[in-house]
Amino acid sequence: MFRYALSLAATVWVLARLVGVTDAWLHATSSSISSNVTIPEPQTAPTRMWGVSFNNSICADMRTKYDGTSDEPLPYDCLEEHEEFIDNEEWGHAMAFDATTGSANATFQVGLAEGDTAFVLPGPKSVDMGTKTFIIPTFATQASCTSLNHLCASDATGAISNCTSAGFPDFPYYREDDEGYIQVGWVANRVVGLIDGDIVGLKEGSFESMKTPKNPAQLAVQLQWDEVEQGRVKRRGAGAGATTAEGDLAINQKPRPTLFASCNLTFLDAFVQWDSMAQNWTLLNTTASSDERTSTLWLPLVWQYATEQLAANLMHTARKDNREVVMRALGENIATLALASAAGFFKPGIASDVTQTKTLVVSEYPVLPIAALLVLLLAYALLASTVFLSAYLASDESIVVPGADRGVSDEEIEASTLTLAQKWLTDPLPLAGHAFTGGDGQDGTRSAACSATNTAYDGNEGHTRLMIGLVGDRFGVTTWGQR
Repeated sequence: MFRYALSLAATVWVLARLVGVTDAWLHATSSSISSNVTIPEPQTAPTRMWGVSFNNSICADMRTKYDGTSDEPLPYDCLEEHEEFIDNEEWGHAMAFDATTGSANATFQVGLAEGDTAFVLPGPKSVDMGTKTFIIPTFATQASCTSLNHLCASDATGAISNCTSAGFPDFPYYREDDEGYIQVGWVANRVVGLIDGDIVGLKEGSFESMKTPKNPAQLAVQLQWDEVEQGRVKRRGAGAGATTAEGDLAINQKPRPTLFASCNLTFLDAFVQWDSMAQNWTLLNTTASSDERTSTLWLPLVWQYATEQLAANLMHTARKDNREVVMRALGENIATLALASAAGFFKPGIASDVTQTKTLVVSEYPVLPIAALLVLLLAYALLASTVFLSAYLASDESIVVPGADRGVSDEEIEASTLTLAQKWLTDPLPLAGHAFTGGDGQDGTRSAACSATNTAYDGNEGHTRLMIGLVGDRFGVTTWGQR
């Protein structure tokens, strides 16, 4: 029995030390890392006006202001023949200029989702894109462009003289001097609309066609740049930094770098999601915008609000990259600037599914010390289960009364502590006797006896009880007389 107890104690001691060593190993090899989590905004949070919707009040104002100025008004509320409709309205110019130039004070800005889809969102001072994830309604555009230079006819000098063979008989469109004379060779930068063979926006300041476009809208582009000057030296040909053979460029070099292209521009009603953890936009859903919306939103583009910005954005890539790269860049810029130049038509909309992103510092633990710790804890559990199970299955539930009466007889053997504890847990009389001991002649700290009645009241079945506590100057297990 002694060896069993000693081996049990030694096992527990070794397990305790191993747990301590493993715990030290675990903390020595752990590290702290940052982790981002998202939580919904509380219901008390203000409404987030981070979306974009169409400002219909502008159309009503325009209709009231210009009603009756046209003999043949166009069919939609936001369209009139009168040129002042879009050309002389300050709200359109100011907001479009801020959006196209990427001003920090812009009311609206344009972003890209999934590489080739441009969409509108409120300006940089209006939206919290650092810690918030949200979904917004908006307007989006997609554009695809085709180079026309190699399809147009050239004269003896190599300059493009006519694009009828490419389907655009009005190109090239040349500038006029102050006296109204055409300056051959000087191509005017233009982004024009094509509607059933008619052109909209070729002559700046007026509409050449009363027709309205369908979605997707058809566009034609002609752009020209001056020769590259480095110091006092003019560079002809592809120029310094060119990566493409001159025959594969999207431009003609003579008399100046000139680009001709056609584009399809699709307007979309869209929903996009901003993910603050990934720091990117995702295009969730799109539907084609109505022809009325298309006819309105393309107006600033064909009224040349963004033409010079377009030319500036393409001046380098057009000189040095091949047609495919230049046409892709042209399409992205057309899509972006179409929305930026139409910024005056928009107003803020309501964002949905707004969540807050928080950064937490968490501990990262290696697998091996955690597995070792779990094994030791399992060993502890098995050891405890073994001890309790062996106590439960012990065949001898009796104990010898210790103390002065070392010469024991059958009458001096009482039930084991386990049996006494079971009686305390299953029979209310020992507890009652312990709580109300006054006047019965028994010690209030006595243990339970075999008989619940004898424990609660004076009896004749036995006169000794097992007690654990301080007896004289010793602490231990002893017996005491009942009476």
